[in-house]
Amino acid sequence: MIFFGLYKQYLYPHPRKVLTFYVVILFIAALFSTRFELDASPESLVLENDESLNYYREISQRYASDDFVVITFTPHSGELLSDESLAVITSMRDKLLALDNIVSVTSILDVPIIYQTEYTLSELSDNLQSLEQANVEKALARKEFMTNPLYRDLLVSTDGKTAAIQALFIPDAEYYQLLDERLALIKLGDQQAIAAVSKKIRAKNKEFEDLREVDIKLIRAIIDEHREHGQFYLGGIPMITVDMIQFIKNDLVVFGTGVLLFLVLILSLFFRVVRWVMLPLLICASTGLLAIGFLGMMGWSVTVISSNFLSILLIITLSLTIHIIVRYRDLQLQDTSATHQELILQTVASMSRPCFYTILTTAVAFASLVVSEIRPVIDFGWIMVAGLIIAFIVSFSVMPAILSLLGDAETPPARDITRTITLSLASLVHRFPRSIVMVCTLLLFGIGSGIMLLKVENRFINNFKSHTEIYQGMKVIDEQLGGTMPLDIIIDPDQAFLDATEELAQQTSELDELFMDEGDTAEEPTYWLHPKRLAKAQQIQAYLEANPVIGKVVSLVSSVNIVEKLNRAPLDEFELAVLRKRIPESISDDLIEPYLSDDSNQTRFNMRIIESDPKLNRKQLLHEIRSYVIDDLGFDAEQVHLTGMMVLYNNMLQSLYRSQILTIGAVFGAIFLMFVVLFRNLSLALIAIIPNIFSAALILGLMGLLSIPLDMMTITIAAITIGISVDNTIHYIHRFQKEFPKDKDYLATVNRCHGGIGKAMYYTSMAIIFGFAILAFSNFIPTIYFGLLTGFAMFLALVGDLLLLPAIVLLTRPRID
Repeated sequence: MIFFGLYKQYLYPHPRKVLTFYVVILFIAALFSTRFELDASPESLVLENDESLNYYREISQRYASDDFVVITFTPHSGELLSDESLAVITSMRDKLLALDNIVSVTSILDVPIIYQTEYTLSELSDNLQSLEQANVEKALARKEFMTNPLYRDLLVSTDGKTAAIQALFIPDAEYYQLLDERLALIKLGDQQAIAAVSKKIRAKNKEFEDLREVDIKLIRAIIDEHREHGQFYLGGIPMITVDMIQFIKNDLVVFGTGVLLFLVLILSLFFRVVRWVMLPLLICASTGLLAIGFLGMMGWSVTVISSNFLSILLIITLSLTIHIIVRYRDLQLQDTSATHQELILQTVASMSRPCFYTILTTAVAFASLVVSEIRPVIDFGWIMVAGLIIAFIVSFSVMPAILSLLGDAETPPARDITRTITLSLASLVHRFPRSIVMVCTLLLFGIGSGIMLLKVENRFINNFKSHTEIYQGMKVIDEQLGGTMPLDIIIDPDQAFLDATEELAQQTSELDELFMDEGDTAEEPTYWLHPKRLAKAQQIQAYLEANPVIGKVVSLVSSVNIVEKLNRAPLDEFELAVLRKRIPESISDDLIEPYLSDDSNQTRFNMRIIESDPKLNRKQLLHEIRSYVIDDLGFDAEQVHLTGMMVLYNNMLQSLYRSQILTIGAVFGAIFLMFVVLFRNLSLALIAIIPNIFSAALILGLMGLLSIPLDMMTITIAAITIGISVDNTIHYIHRFQKEFPKDKDYLATVNRCHGGIGKAMYYTSMAIIFGFAILAFSNFIPTIYFGLLTGFAMFLALVGDLLLLPAIVLLTRPRID
């Protein structure tokens, strides 16, 4: 093998130079590690090239931004409009407005009392009142909040006991300008310019995240000052983003530390020798530092999806070091006359080839993630590929160098409990090979059938433990304030209307110039301010409000209903046409602007989805809404756009399913070809692929049977299961090929493999299983699923490689040269 040749010629004779160079590299990595970044922004969970994302950004700039937080307040007294409660809201509002990055605050104190007044629409302009004014009757205000469709379930809960305070952050115009610039460059195909702008966007994101982290801390401090007066919860995308970054940081620290402590324990139990504990620990820790430094140098951010990379990398590095240690100790027992240096050279010679192929196959499995359209998933794939390369190079260059300088190691005992366990498994294979194959086949078809039940629908709220503020805030807003996940329907005018409008404008332009006075403007036809189209909008509103998974719905219909109540009569065609001019500007900002474009030809239905509803099926809901508007109401498909974070999140989940589940076959195909190259035996390659199909199918089938949804974390289990389980298969077959020529006896070879490489497989599998189990202590539910399911998948892989694989070999007895 090329690597061993290079090692023997350049590295083996110079261990001190190797370590000196490695220390320098570690120092450089430590410097770059300060650039290591975390990213939990909403856009890190959406498709990078999703057209829906570009449209979402456009609509957000036109109508309303999602960059706000909501504080819910339920006073202990139960009286929301008491002087004490209003004083709390006033204090909080004023303190929020004093923050540098808050542009506006909306609460029950600030909105005008318009629905329950005795004034007509024309009289309202000079008589606007709000709850802050001393002459406003609280009974009148309470009735307003309970009946006004713009306030009910948004500012005040249905039972009138909980109020919402919405704080809107100052929009970052420069950020949106950079996004528009990158979009234009993508259309031109200028890759160099795209990279430059993308770098600016990443810097802007980092600046934005740091800013929001400070803002959220300040907002929480304001809440803490008032906690004695009631129950408060904080919600909103900025808060979720900040908390998720904190989750990632905690997971990196807790799991990185936890895995290292676990390594000490597991290595102490396995080897009971100080050098075999400290040396792997040093290799794992330094590999982790190199990987973090590499990420900092490359400018790759770690997201929720890739937050477990460090734990996975440490566990895989441990696997490599254990294989080296076990092989060294086996050689000690086999050749008692060999010197320490000869043992090191023999260990690297015998283990570098199979370990190289295990790393290569694991890298192929992780590389399958790069076919995703989601940047964090793609980055996760590349991060792991780079980490695997680092782990292999360090394990087979630095570890032998340190071992060389440490001197002779004590000879291990000839027999140990692990060897007893693996040989007992070999005995089962000898006695019941057909039964093992039959049981595994039944399990494969029984549990594996659950793959057909796999789904990608999951509730975002279920990603968090119930004690977290994200969960509690979402639940309160879901149940009492109209839902959490925003969804918009945008409907454009049809082409016939646009053509007629353009033709009318051309025909009247000359007459306007002749007969209109200076300063006058011609009234242009408007699409939505017309009784016919407004009636359709009312049908859409009624349809949305009737759906149990949709919470609050507000639109132009809600605004017109308020205006008609003030008008004391329905608006006719003319009154609708001049509606914008009749409504006072201060009210229009709340009634009209959020739901109607400037030319009144595009309208927006804004709704909140109840994420905690167990009946929620995003894909089905979006399809049903679009189908109703187009098929039942007769709008053209080009007119109707569904947008919002719910659409982007759904697109991400559906893309994960397509890009990963449907490519598993291709991954197995690539690994099979690598088996053929490695083993140079078609029969062995076919046999080797079976236990890996067994473990991957069973874990995915189990997820389907237990209704565990595929999400941004669990979707990677298939790739990781395939990649890591393949390692043991390669080691076993490679050792079988080495041992079989000694006596051409299949049974004896199984015994030797189980007693030798089987121990290393057992050690590494146990380390992986319990290492991943540490992830169960995360606050992020997908991480918990990921850890437990991946650990169980490794158990299945161990069963497949120590029972199913040798059983098939004994039954088929493939030709081995």
